Order: sequence, then C-alpha cells, then structure tokens
Amino acid sequence: AEVAELRTIWWLQICGTTNTQMLSPKTAYGAYLIIKIANRAYGLDILPSEVSLEVGNSKSQSTIYLSKRNDSGKQASSEHEHFPKAVRASRWRVLDEDRSGGRGGERGDGWMEVEIGSFYNGECDEKDVRMSLREVKGVHLKGGLIVEGIELRPKQ
Repeated sequence: AEVAELRTIWWLQICGTTNTQMLSPKTAYGAYLIIKIANRAYGLDILPSEVSLEVGNSKSQSTIYLSKRNDSGKQASSEHEHFPKAVRASRWRVLDEDRSGGRGGERGDGWMEVEIGSFYNGECDEKDVRMSLREVKGVHLKGGLIVEGIELRPKQ
C-alpha cells in the first residue's frame, strides 16, 4: 500500500468523493481520514482545520485541531531517534473546535483517525458523497502529515 507524506505545504486540502450506490442501503456511515504524524512534523497545530461532509444537497461542517500532546513535557523519545521516518501518532491528538477530545484518536494499528462526519444512506439513493479536510487560512508552512486515505464504514 502507498501513502502520501506532506513534506512542506502552505495550504492543506484533502478531498475524497464516492457515490452512495457504492454503499449498502439503509445503513449509517461514518467517514474517517486515516493519518499518521511524523516526528519531524511542524505547523499542523497552529490553526484549526475544517472537516466537511456533503451528501447530495446536505452538508455538515465542523472545525478540528491537530494538537501536540503534552503528556510528560518530553519530545520524541530517544528509542525512536535512530528511525528517521518513525511516526508516533500518540504524540498528537484530535480535538473538537472547543478543544475538547472526541473527533478521533489512535487506532490499534498505529494510525490515527479523524472523524469527518456521518450520514445515513437510504434506499435507492444515488447521491455524491464529498469529504474533505482543509486548512487554507494560514500562510505558514506545515509538514509531516502522512495520509493513508479516507475510510467510509458502517457506524455501530
């Protein structure tokens, strides 16, 4: 599998599109951006990012923060310094627009997921589903975001 690493960018915009006919009918779905953040990441926590989900004419939008954890006040541990491409998602967290937890977190496979939104796929609907994460208000440099993709999966 291939992933994309954003090394140095000003504007961040990640988008995905699918059609509801590709999904099971009468099912509630969640859309999740699957990411890792490199040890050398910078600038991702300066401004919030907007996440949006559009299904047909319906749109939900909210703001999230990619925020460095300050669990122990330490930077990357020396055990990972000899791996130049090592990633530690646990050094970061995803916060809601009010800076509380809850819009995502670390998965068991070492990746983090950011909840973009959710929707119900009705019966015989044929609508486009557009998902995005973007931060385009700042002109500061940012880098170190590793993107696996966007997952659509049934909500439980």
